[in-house]
Amino acid sequence: MTIGEIIRNRREELSASRKDICQGICTESMLYKVEGGTKSFKPETLALILERLGMHNVFDGELITTNDYRYVQTIRQVNVLRISGDTDKAAELLSTIEEYYEEFSVSTKQRFDMCETLLTEKTVGMSREQKLDSFEQIIRYTIKDFSPMKLPLYFTHVERLVINVIANCYYFIGDFETAIHIHSHIKKCLEDVMLDKTAAARSLLLTCNNLAEVLVACGEYKEALKTAREGLEWAKYMNVINETASSCMYNVAVCLLKIGNKEDYEEAKQMAYDAYNTSRVFNVRSEFTKLYKEFLNENFN
Repeated sequence: MTIGEIIRNRREELSASRKDICQGICTESMLYKVEGGTKSFKPETLALILERLGMHNVFDGELITTNDYRYVQTIRQVNVLRISGDTDKAAELLSTIEEYYEEFSVSTKQRFDMCETLLTEKTVGMSREQKLDSFEQIIRYTIKDFSPMKLPLYFTHVERLVINVIANCYYFIGDFETAIHIHSHIKKCLEDVMLDKTAAARSLLLTCNNLAEVLVACGEYKEALKTAREGLEWAKYMNVINETASSCMYNVAVCLLKIGNKEDYEEAKQMAYDAYNTSRVFNVRSEFTKLYKEFLNENFN
């Protein structure tokens, strides 16, 4: 079976139009020709099309070009430095690839702009509205008619990352309805589209946690509890404990206390301790560990 036939069969399985799959990546006529076997995609274009179809993760794949892989790895290193607080070194490292910007694939441009915006926010300061505007511009590289309340059904990995930040921006400016809508939409897409369950689980853990946080802020504790538990199930499926799993534990503890059933007190206490203890080991941001410790002291000591 040719790659064109694989794409066509998967697209038809999803009942997706060519427009759904190729917007911002290639023309519909190009996709038609590839499916018919008369044309071939460049490696980075093929990677993006397969991601939209839930079939490929560009970070782990063999389809990304050598240069683009080097740029992506640099951006990932910048993000690690930024999160750990070494913003000067992060900015210096990011500047080493800035001159190659026009060589980037469209998804790497999105990664670069996302990294640059987050770094600028941390070093210079941006309002939440400015950050939201910046990220909505970034997503329009590939989803030109982007609207937070009318999202497409199919995303690349990087599009999901950008849209996740957009949802968090709406959360932080107090638009909970839009944030819940976006996170819920991404969650459904991951559950319905991605073929690789492990790849889906990585994103679902983060999405469940983010959705649970917004639901907690809205006082929707039962729904938040259900969602945070789902996140922990995905963590268990992958056999991982990380900072996102710690956050899910914390959200479970918060919800159980807020719901107020006496029989849930011991579970809430255990979840709070687990959140704190795992955070001490796995969180790179000390503010979360501090938050979990304060929560323990206020509610269980």
